[in-house]
Amino acid sequence: MNLKVREAQESDLFEIMSIAQDSFTIPWSLKSFSEELSNPQSILAVAEVNGEITGYIIARSVLDEAEILSIAVKSSFRKQGIAANLVTYILEKLKNKVKTCYLEVRVSNLPAINLYKKFGFKICNLRKNYYLLPKEDALIMKLEL
Repeated sequence: MNLKVREAQESDLFEIMSIAQDSFTIPWSLKSFSEELSNPQSILAVAEVNGEITGYIIARSVLDEAEILSIAVKSSFRKQGIAANLVTYILEKLKNKVKTCYLEVRVSNLPAINLYKKFGFKICNLRKNYYLLPKEDALIMKLEL
């Protein structure tokens, strides 16, 4: 598998949106992805396997903190280490910019929770009814960089 992670470009947005639509009950809009792409405080990266976009990650930093806002991998490419490569890429980009990185994850999303724990993220709080469709709590996870 020839995997490459790179900064996203405008031409990637429709494929990113397609992955989000397949991954989430309430996906981001094209406008939201486009705004993050043009935001100097945000990093939007994609994973490519043999030239095909297979996943994306978005993080935004404010002062000395960052938040991973969204990450998704095409269903046919899951369990192949792509999400881990995306997280590695984003943490490397944030390493000398921020002190802390946060994220929210559904309490039922054990594969994602376990992935984040491998990177050293720790559960620090709970947001009741954070997610809709289905309604579910979110774990807030934190990593000190």
